[in-house]
Amino acid sequence: MITLIALVVGIVLASAYILWTRSQPDDGRRLYTIGLVVTPLIYFVFALVGRASARSLALEAAGVLLYGAAAWIGFRRSATVLALGWALHVVWDVALHLQGAGAVYTPDWYPWGCASFDLMVGGAVLAAGVKLDGHVRG
Repeated sequence: MITLIALVVGIVLASAYILWTRSQPDDGRRLYTIGLVVTPLIYFVFALVGRASARSLALEAAGVLLYGAAAWIGFRRSATVLALGWALHVVWDVALHLQGAGAVYTPDWYPWGCASFDLMVGGAVLAAGVKLDGHVRG
């Protein structure tokens, strides 16, 4: 039941986030970029608060760098890269934080909510990709 609630909460929060981003002058490109950096930072904070090992902290820091790079490239060059970053963050949620090393310091419900949020936002970025890349939709 907790999993279902977390999935629904992720969808609801993503819907609100998407509506907010669409109201921005740049159609949300900056907010989508910032969000893709914040999502792995949240896991890093969980690791810090949970007194994770140095190895886990380094792994979470690597995630911040990886998704930060995807966000930067996506912002500067291609909305498709930005959308892929969001979609691939689900792998980070599931592989590392459900049963992997990150499960020790991550709340049980969080990866599920984050995964549904990430997929919704990734889909929205992909759908808006042509507009975000500065081309007029036909």
